[in-house]
Amino acid sequence: MAVIDGHGGYVPLYRVDRSDVAAQHGGRGRGESAVPARDENHVTMACEAAANALARSGIERQELEAVLTASVSDPFAEHGIAPHVAYRLGATGDVRTEDLRGSRRAATDALASAQEFVAANDAPALVVGVDVLPADPEADDVAEAGAGAGAVVLRPDAESPAAELTGVGEATTGFVEHHRRHGEAAESGDAKFESQHGVGEAAPPAIERALDGAEPTKAVAVAPNDRHAGAALSDVEVEQVSTRDRVGDAGAAAALLDLAHMLESADVGETALVVAYGAGGAGAVALETADGVGTADAKSVATYLDASEQTTYAKHLEYREPVEYEGVKTP
Repeated sequence: MAVIDGHGGYVPLYRVDRSDVAAQHGGRGRGESAVPARDENHVTMACEAAANALARSGIERQELEAVLTASVSDPFAEHGIAPHVAYRLGATGDVRTEDLRGSRRAATDALASAQEFVAANDAPALVVGVDVLPADPEADDVAEAGAGAGAVVLRPDAESPAAELTGVGEATTGFVEHHRRHGEAAESGDAKFESQHGVGEAAPPAIERALDGAEPTKAVAVAPNDRHAGAALSDVEVEQVSTRDRVGDAGAAAALLDLAHMLESADVGETALVVAYGAGGAGAVALETADGVGTADAKSVATYLDASEQTTYAKHLEYREPVEYEGVKTP
């Protein structure tokens, strides 16, 4: 298996109070959601999280041989995030890049693919999750549209790793209820029905395969809403680590952001779990924390969470408006 040699996250400075958003629709809301500034996008946020992960690792940027990204909100059909992140980090040349999309389980798929790459090539890889969920004023979930990024560096071994990946599990059901088109808000069906036939049928076998008999004490669960995240962990007794109350719905990025946050405070020797449920099934990754947890060589997720500036409902919508791509301009 591979070890996590560095972990990091990024959360935009601006936040919107969900009660302010809900008030526009005559409802109520709790918590806050992260709002990207006008000059922040998927690549810039991914690079911030990656820089924090690399600062905690024992490798230099140019030593990376693979960069994988996971996102459910990449605005481009043809463009990609991974190659641009690799270029900006200075990981150029013979570097494999992969963009995984289409489901929140893209985060666990990216971890599994990176682990296989590390094992097969005896080389380090970077995994980044990044998302900016679109906010539609007419959508029920507009208040929870969040943004953020999380990253981990995987290596074959390390002198003082944060954790070791011990198992991976998948369960593909083909069940699709919650879904979203490019640039639009998500559409969801019956949450209770999906909890039973979507999450309920996909998460338990994926978790069982990943744990292989181990008993976790902490877990990260990512799903379209809190109810589905809770359903994903219904068969295991664990402490759930989540930034959703402070960040909002960060899509596939939430799995890696929450994982980084969990590793900042985990004790050595804990069995932990990352579960991601999305359209088509669930993925799970088990890991055991080591003596590299809690290192303070980079900006922590907790620091980003505590450093916030309130913005308005109008800015919450404005900052998420797609920026028209103009390509490369010549003088």
